[in-house]
Amino acid sequence: MSESLFWSDQLADETVEEFPEQDFYVCASGISPSGIVHAGNFREIITSDFVVKSLKQKGEDVKFIYSWDDYDRFRKVPSNVPDSFEQYLGLPLTHVPDPEGCHDSYADHFESQLEKELEDMHMDIEFIRQTKNFEKSEYADLIKKGLEKRKEVKKILDKYRKEPLEQPYYPIRAYCTECDKDFTEVKDWDGEYTLTYYCKECEEGKTLNFKEEGNVKQPWRIDWPMRWKYEDVHFEPAGKEHSASGGSRDTGNELAEKIYDKKPPVHQMYEFVTKDGSKISSSSGDDVFTISELKKVYSPEMIRFLFSGTKPNKAFEIPFESEEIFQRYDKFDRIEEAYFNEEEMDNERKEQHQKRVYELAMVDVPEERPVRVPFKHLSFVAQTVPEEDWDPKAIESLKRTGHVPGNISEKDVTRVLERLERAKNWAREYAPEEYVYQINYEAEGDFDEDQLEALKHLKEKIEEGYEDQDDFDNKIFDAKGDSELGTGEFFNTSYQALLGREQGPRLSRLIMSIGDQKAVEIIEEIL
Repeated sequence: MSESLFWSDQLADETVEEFPEQDFYVCASGISPSGIVHAGNFREIITSDFVVKSLKQKGEDVKFIYSWDDYDRFRKVPSNVPDSFEQYLGLPLTHVPDPEGCHDSYADHFESQLEKELEDMHMDIEFIRQTKNFEKSEYADLIKKGLEKRKEVKKILDKYRKEPLEQPYYPIRAYCTECDKDFTEVKDWDGEYTLTYYCKECEEGKTLNFKEEGNVKQPWRIDWPMRWKYEDVHFEPAGKEHSASGGSRDTGNELAEKIYDKKPPVHQMYEFVTKDGSKISSSSGDDVFTISELKKVYSPEMIRFLFSGTKPNKAFEIPFESEEIFQRYDKFDRIEEAYFNEEEMDNERKEQHQKRVYELAMVDVPEERPVRVPFKHLSFVAQTVPEEDWDPKAIESLKRTGHVPGNISEKDVTRVLERLERAKNWAREYAPEEYVYQINYEAEGDFDEDQLEALKHLKEKIEEGYEDQDDFDNKIFDAKGDSELGTGEFFNTSYQALLGREQGPRLSRLIMSIGDQKAVEIIEEIL
């Protein structure tokens, strides 16, 4: 057992304790590709990944499998899919065409999207498309075992139901060998691999040998533990609903042990994730909050950081359209700084926790502390320096304001520009109005004589030059003192001249970001 109290390290310890001396460990996750996999679903994936990373740190060999339950039936038409797709209800998801026509099937469309989104998330995942296994009859013998013990299966499931399952009960569904749909009812089983069923779509009885033809699937509650057995899974998390008393995790545990002679994998319940205080929508609409959208404003490492710092059984919020995003970035930067300056931590337990939060977020920890610029300031710079001039003008601006060192490395320049890109996306698409800025290049605005005189004094102080930002602040206050305006009116006038609004960031920083020459040109145009 390790001494770490970090949650994924403890789950790794529990997994090794429950399943000692394994050649390799299997951590699992999965979903039905019935629509877009949203950012809330990502919590299951990353929970497994953190345990994978913790097991690897312990020196264990680990395989991370992600099951696409794409042999599930197409059960309803999402709101962002044409109504004409009703004709495909009852088909396996892999047999439904892609509504956008760019992939081989409906399932492949959404599977490919998630797999691409995960490419830069520092995960090593083996994706399993379950259609292939079912159609190749990989599970035929285990399905047969479920049929042999169907009375015991029914007894276990009935314990958690208000009404018992109907008799005769067969824990299997057939896809018709003719119409390919599952509007079927199993009538008999020969004790081996042949089913007799009635297809309501074709309106006739048929038989199929699921050892030879596939075309069958078990209901979810027995399918899940059956695949624990087949894949020899040692750890798999589950959402709040599956983990509830009497949920599919409870029945799965009992079915695994009594039907398949399989010790259930170590379990971790995970709570919902919210976006700006609201539950992340399901996969059925156009406004789904995807991992791709999340990556517009959070880097892969920042996304991992958001999830690593909160235990899976605790709900948490992802700020996206509010200024709370500044706090998340600032917290990451503080933890990173402490990681490279351990003497700054005054609490050993907190130090160890934050160390693991950072390591699991970064995966590949840099040798030296990276240069980071506060996200809030970058959201301002992104709006005041033309994008085509970011390198070198934005970097030079950050040097002037002291946010980056004069000898910044190329690697750190890249890091800064990547964060700047995300700050731009946030400012342009999601930021509250008070954080949206536009430089008054047109020099528009009406100013009285006192205001114009104040701007003249400000212009002169800019032209005098300054040693650093503190010196510039002093010169700005000297300009205010030389004017006839009060403090508030002086700064309101300055912001009105430069931004076309009465409020803004620290004035010295604003001018340094715009550039002294450009600020002087705007004021001269007004004068």
